[in-house]
Amino acid sequence: MKLTTKLYFQKTGILLAVYLVLRFLLPLILPFFLAWITVGALRFFQKKIHIRLTALSIGYILFFLLLFGVSIFCGCLLLYEPCCRLMPSCQEYWAQFSAYLTWLPESLSGYLADAMPTALSCLFGLFLYLISVFLFARDWEHFHRMLCRLPFALPVYNAGQRIIVCVKGWIRAQCRIMIIISLECAAGYFLLNVPGFLFWALLTGMIDALPVFGTGTVFFPWAAAAALQGDYTFALWLGLLYLITWLTRELLEPRLLGDGLGLLPICFLMSVITGLKLFGALGLFTGPFGVLLIRELWHELENVSS
Repeated sequence: MKLTTKLYFQKTGILLAVYLVLRFLLPLILPFFLAWITVGALRFFQKKIHIRLTALSIGYILFFLLLFGVSIFCGCLLLYEPCCRLMPSCQEYWAQFSAYLTWLPESLSGYLADAMPTALSCLFGLFLYLISVFLFARDWEHFHRMLCRLPFALPVYNAGQRIIVCVKGWIRAQCRIMIIISLECAAGYFLLNVPGFLFWALLTGMIDALPVFGTGTVFFPWAAAAALQGDYTFALWLGLLYLITWLTRELLEPRLLGDGLGLLPICFLMSVITGLKLFGALGLFTGPFGVLLIRELWHELENVSS
C-alpha cells in the first residue's frame, strides 16, 4: 500500500474515532472530563501558590457551591419584580386570545414533564463533577501516570498541548471583549434604572461570549416584553444598547481574536452548526473542539509519517 493511501486511511480512522468519542463516549464521561480539566487548571495555580492540590480542590468546590447558590438567589430576587410587572400584561393578552390558546396549558405541562428528568440529570451531573474534582485532585499523579500508559498517549498529548495554546488565546480575547461589553451594558442598565444592573450586565456579557448566541438573546425578548407592557421608550433604548454591543463585538473581534483558534470564521460557524446537529446543545463546544482535535491529530500523524 502506498504511503499516501495509507495516510488517507489513517486520517479517515482518526475522523471516525473522534466522531465516535464525541458522539457516544463524551456524554457519558462529561462530568469526569470537566473535572479532569478543572484539576489540571488548579494544578497550574498550585505551582504558583504552593498549596496542596487536595486543599485547593476543596476550596474550589466550596467557592463553586457558594457562587452557585448566590447566583440562584440573586437571579430569583431580581426576576421577581419584573415577573410581577409583566404578569398583568400576560393575563390581559391571555384573556383576549384564550379561545385560540387553549392548547398551551397541556403543551406546557407536557414540556415540564419532559424537562424534569433532564433537570435532575443535570443536578446529578453537577454532583458527579464536584466529587470527581476532589478525587482527581487526591490521585492526580497516579491517574496521570495511568494515562501515559495508554496507546496513542503521546500524539494525543502533543495535539492537546497545541489545542490548549489556541484555546487560551481565544479565551483571553473573548474575556477582553466580554469585559468591554459588560461595562457598556452596566452603563446602559444604570442609566435605564435597571435593578441589579451589575448582575445583568455581567450575565449579558457572558451570554454574548457564547458561540452563536450574542447580546440579542437577552435584548430581543427583553425589548419585546417591554413593548407588551406599553413601555416603548424602554424597548427603544434596549434596541440602541443592543446595536452598540453588536458594533463593539464586530469591531473588536477581528483585532483581538486574530487567527483565534486557527479556523476561518465560516469554518468555525460550520463546526458549531454541525456540532449542534450531531451532538445537540453540547455541540456548541464539541463541534469546534472536534475540528481542532482532528486537525491536530492529522498534523501529528503527518509528522510521524514524514
